Amino acid sequence: MRKISVRRAVMMEYVIIAVLIAAAVVVAVIMFGKNVSKEMNVATQAMSDAKGAETSQKDVQTGTTSDIKKANEHEKAMHNYDK
Repeated sequence: MRKISVRRAVMMEYVIIAVLIAAAVVVAVIMFGKNVSKEMNVATQAMSDAKGAETSQKDVQTGTTSDIKKANEHEKAMHNYDK
């Protein structure tokens, strides 16, 4: 009977590890999904049309720059307690 408890405990550890890995994947997809999707579109266009890929890459860079600016403005607004 003791061996059954040990097996269940080990199985539960594997379940916990699997859940943590799944949660990490979900967080990574949420954080990086938009940028990865855009880069995959650039790669797809590069295979079909080099000029279109160049244009798409510039759009991605411009979008990333504006996203960074928005994030910085939001951070400044969140830490601006004195005003």
